[in-house]
Amino acid sequence: MTVKDPTAPGTLERVRRFVNTVSFTTAPPTDKLATAHSAEQWLRENGLLEGSGALDEAGAERLRAFREAVRLALLAHAGDADPAVAWERVHDLAENVRLVMRFGGQPGEASLAPGGHGAEETMGRLVAAIYDAFRTGIWPRLKACRMGDCLWAFYDHSKNGSGAWCSMAGCGNRAKAQRRRARAGTKFEPAEL
Repeated sequence: MTVKDPTAPGTLERVRRFVNTVSFTTAPPTDKLATAHSAEQWLRENGLLEGSGALDEAGAERLRAFREAVRLALLAHAGDADPAVAWERVHDLAENVRLVMRFGGQPGEASLAPGGHGAEETMGRLVAAIYDAFRTGIWPRLKACRMGDCLWAFYDHSKNGSGAWCSMAGCGNRAKAQRRRARAGTKFEPAEL
């Protein structure tokens, strides 16, 4: 997959990388959160799990469900899912996440931080990053590729924010070719006399 610059600004990059912990371009898909052990390793390496609490299998399962709920919200940003349904799923999984206000060294400096351990800590970090992205107006630019066998999360750097594929050269061209083939297959052919 060739993408010019898929990265998101600030802590929103954590959300993008989290959503991309599964790759649908391989058969079967490869999932960095497949087990509690692999999930904990990846989360610690990526700054999403820093506390002393270990991640158990139930926590890993909850994180996988949260990842797919967020992916659905990102598909809604790309125009390929119902935003109300997507946010209902995100809300259902995140409504009990505990966040605390942290104040910085400078006057007026504050941020949200996770208040839990294990999966709760990770979800808290992600929810705080999503909140910051909402607050700064960049949240709608984090999208999931509309190509059904890709679904890769990317940050839409286009001027008008209309990107729908992780890569125009890859998935965008494939989608256009599929549409051309579909149109060609449905052309009206006159019957022979």
